Amino acid sequence: LRLKSLTHSPLRPLFPGIFCFLFLPYIFFHSYYNFNDRAFPLTSQRLMANMSLLDRSGTDCPSGFYTKEELKPHLQRPLQDSMAQGANGKAFVLQLMNPEEQDEKLRGFDKNQFNQFASDRISLHRDLGKDTRHTDCLEQKFWRCPGLPTTSVIIVFHNEAWSTLLRTVYSILHTAPAALLTEILLVDDASTDDCLKTRLDEYVEQLKIVRVLRQRERKGLVTARLLGAQAAQGEVLTFLDSHCECFNGWLEPLLARIAEQPTAVVSPKIASIDRDNLKFSKPRPEMHHYMRGNFDWRLTFGWEPIPEAEKIRRKNETYPIRSGNVGVSWRLFLVLL
Repeated sequence: LRLKSLTHSPLRPLFPGIFCFLFLPYIFFHSYYNFNDRAFPLTSQRLMANMSLLDRSGTDCPSGFYTKEELKPHLQRPLQDSMAQGANGKAFVLQLMNPEEQDEKLRGFDKNQFNQFASDRISLHRDLGKDTRHTDCLEQKFWRCPGLPTTSVIIVFHNEAWSTLLRTVYSILHTAPAALLTEILLVDDASTDDCLKTRLDEYVEQLKIVRVLRQRERKGLVTARLLGAQAAQGEVLTFLDSHCECFNGWLEPLLARIAEQPTAVVSPKIASIDRDNLKFSKPRPEMHHYMRGNFDWRLTFGWEPIPEAEKIRRKNETYPIRSGNVGVSWRLFLVLL
């Protein structure tokens, strides 16, 4: 009878949230106090050694701010053809398509839910065009002391289109400072496409700091990201999707926030790329108020306007917003979690 009454209770929609609120702490404490080196390769000795990463105040480092030369990207972008399809973040436009091209486009959409036909014909090195961020963002400077931490970028993929995966990799190499980018880890969650096997391994060898890790069985995004985290050598873990492109100056502000507060978990402002024509929606230079991620009681992710109190708290366009979606975190903080 009690179960039946609960079934008709007005609180029923809250039960999943209440269950997670009560049960997940048990999982956390049980897992934390019972982990072993096979399940979690960070031994207590390594953990203690990495504790020093959280206290960089005593680090011997130069005064002043980083220069542009010190923050130059890992890889120089090749010269761009401004008239090429998709150049400068513009849309891919093809007015007339023959039957073979139409069929190829439909197959790509069916497999990836975006226009792979267009992606395959846009440069892997494409520039997203003029930096249109707000002046506050363009004028940011970053202290050398304490210095910005290094990072490992972790990208999980499963049967991702070759062009979008490699464009993601190159966009990181063309924008992330060489002094801060330790490596890019491509974690294959049991892909079956032939091009993502030996061909990919041989291709990334030329990129030096790019590695491929593989799971024999498909285990999902979270497990694959944990595999990347375990193998990472950078001080900070940065997680990116396998079909994105990085704009100018995307990494330094994220690392600066973590340098200021090592227990912070930060996420960038995310612009969009049109799935039909791959047009990049550039940041707007005028001041505006963003949306932030959140979770409801059913643990469903969504977006909401920034509350008025949060708008008032922000001092300028570079000031962080408290949000529920995450992307970058100090690796030791993840261990402590």
